Amino acid sequence: MKRAFPALVCASIALIAGLSSSSIAHAAAKKTITCPFLKSGRVTFDVPAKFGDLPKDIDFDYPAKATSFSFRDGNLSLVAMDESDPQRVRIVISAQRNRKSGAYEGQIFTDTGGNQLMLDNGPVRCTVASE
Repeated sequence: MKRAFPALVCASIALIAGLSSSSIAHAAAKKTITCPFLKSGRVTFDVPAKFGDLPKDIDFDYPAKATSFSFRDGNLSLVAMDESDPQRVRIVISAQRNRKSGAYEGQIFTDTGGNQLMLDNGPVRCTVASE
């Protein structure tokens, strides 16, 4: 019985280490969200590695900076403002995960205008890809 205890401890440590390394590998997988809208519009951004962080680079018609982001519990939410005019809303996405397709379906609001407002509002279907 005394010899079984060290073997049990070693097995437990190996199991915990294995779970930790697979969790780290899973967490390290980069995820990219792509949201096509209208006929030719598209918003693309990476999911931050750390919970609570904001996406840094948003691929959109105009430079935009995320001010609010949530991607959990089957919901996707993003609010991004114009980089040079932080009071000008450029993107708002609110979508929920479709269990059958895995895509996030909902609404998108964008301002694709330069000096003038050019507001669009409509349906969006965002997909998540891992790299």
